[in-house]
Amino acid sequence: MATSRVTRFACYLLPLSFCLFLAAAPPQTESPDDLIRRANDVFRSGDKDAADKLYATAEERAPDPGLVAFNRGAVLFDRKQYRDAEQHYERVLKDAECPPERAARAWYNRGTCLLWRGGSIDVYRAAIACFEHTLDSPVADKPLKDRAADNLELAKLLWNEERKKEENKKKSPNTDVPPEENPQARPDPDKQAGGNDDAGNETEPSRNGNNPKSVGTQPQQLPNGANNPMPTEQTAPGNNATIQPLEDKSEVQQLSEKDARANMSEIVKRIKREQQSLLRTLYGPERPSVRDW
Repeated sequence: MATSRVTRFACYLLPLSFCLFLAAAPPQTESPDDLIRRANDVFRSGDKDAADKLYATAEERAPDPGLVAFNRGAVLFDRKQYRDAEQHYERVLKDAECPPERAARAWYNRGTCLLWRGGSIDVYRAAIACFEHTLDSPVADKPLKDRAADNLELAKLLWNEERKKEENKKKSPNTDVPPEENPQARPDPDKQAGGNDDAGNETEPSRNGNNPKSVGTQPQQLPNGANNPMPTEQTAPGNNATIQPLEDKSEVQQLSEKDARANMSEIVKRIKREQQSLLRTLYGPERPSVRDW
């Protein structure tokens, strides 16, 4: 049915267990920015649990908890904890000082988490609203809006399928509609590097019935994550923005499994390219054994 992190430490002489201990128990003298950078590095290296602990510590000390919440959302999404990830992006959007760019990405990522959760008309309707917020954002760039538009169509498709299931259940109360045997892959959130507001993670259904697309693969930022503000005529994103139910008036194009798989393959390739480009932009070429912050 429904349809994919910020410097490395050179610890060549230290045993792995000791390195993980340092990551899990950061010194009190470490600044929030240092913690976020280190958490991003650990996240990129693949240790999601250690990264989450560092983000949690940074969140307690950071003057910008919304940034940390964004990055933690990327980690939780990567661990397939979609409900928890979505709640962190919701916290980002409730931050009165949330920058519009981060809000646009957070709307996108939140919609992606909802798509992965799926399972009900209300969840898909909320995902549609999130992607609409991204499209209405005056600060969201064209690539982000394109992905949001694609994922929006996918969300509408899934919403329509769920609606049909509900109608069938009403007609035949004792008969449940069997699930599809080959559900399509779902999108990944925007996950850009967490050292600043660039990054992370927004995804939406594709215009041609393809699977939802994702933005980056790094934490904020994600993932896959710039945040989407409310429609331009509404209050700026971050001011306790809420999702309003949307009325579906468009025709939904049916989605084939072959097209879905091909599209998801392209999404994975693009995410990797964007991640590499983002890291080069944020930190320049790698300099082993050199602390550059």
